[in-house]
Amino acid sequence: MLIVAVVAGMAAAPAGAEAPVPGARAFITNQGSHDVSVVDLDSGHELRRIPVAAGPAGVAVDARQGRVYITSPDGRMLTRIDARTLEVTGTLELGGGPVGIAVDAAGTRVYVSDWYRNQLMVIDAAGLQLLARIALGRVPAGIAVAPDGQQVYVAERDEDRVAVIDVPHAAVVAHIAVGAHPFGLALSADGSRLFAVNVLSNNVSVIDTAQGTVLRTVPVGNTPYCAVLAEDGRLFVTNQHGDSLSVVDPQAGRVLATVPVGGFPEGIVADGARVLVVSWMDEELEEIDTVSLRVVRRIPTGHNSRGFGAFLWRPGATH
Repeated sequence: MLIVAVVAGMAAAPAGAEAPVPGARAFITNQGSHDVSVVDLDSGHELRRIPVAAGPAGVAVDARQGRVYITSPDGRMLTRIDARTLEVTGTLELGGGPVGIAVDAAGTRVYVSDWYRNQLMVIDAAGLQLLARIALGRVPAGIAVAPDGQQVYVAERDEDRVAVIDVPHAAVVAHIAVGAHPFGLALSADGSRLFAVNVLSNNVSVIDTAQGTVLRTVPVGNTPYCAVLAEDGRLFVTNQHGDSLSVVDPQAGRVLATVPVGGFPEGIVADGARVLVVSWMDEELEEIDTVSLRVVRRIPTGHNSRGFGAFLWRPGATH
């Protein structure tokens, strides 16, 4: 049975008063403390911890609408948070094991991978209503949505492949064989290149999305997990058991540098001339300068932080 709860937001500001404009924020899922750390990236301080359903893992930010979506595989729940007020504005009980999550550029659809029931759930963002279930291969994880919203890509971990889903027909239309146990996915801004991070084969598959083929496979560090493209086109990959980032030239197909970071790095996002990495073991958010390739700031978070997905919100952003 589906249960939807919609929660009222914070009280309005007094008449004539202007609500303060928040700065950039990171929303970090803490699987061990069952909450979300909200980090103000201007001050480098944790603003609040928002309790959510048990064991939160995945996170997706809708910059256009100012909404944050959280998956809790243990609590079998989807939670929606207002990025400005930091209030929970809705929950949806999904069952199964919701893990990976992404939202389309228009902010109208949320996609959630069900780790246990081998499916992709399609959710209406405004009403938090389940619209469709699409059957997938074993243990689906990371998700990427094409810029035009017409295709969705899902890493099918135990099938060693990526599923390509046609959104208008709500159907899988292709499979792309990659390395062993793909988990995180990253997509270029124009949607032409997809990067599948292969946990057990310690490499990244570079995919031409138009052709549906792997162009090259790039060896990286020990047990890679997630990846993100920086503004200069370099790919940054978190290596869980290597406690490091691999900095990759995706065109040349080689590692340019290896950057030591905190223990068991997982989620990663790019923000201008920096990347932000979540350390599960050290329980912190780390800021790495993409020029010097050094950790320049460490911000404590909650217990067993993951940040699996797009966890950065910047006011005024449109994508």
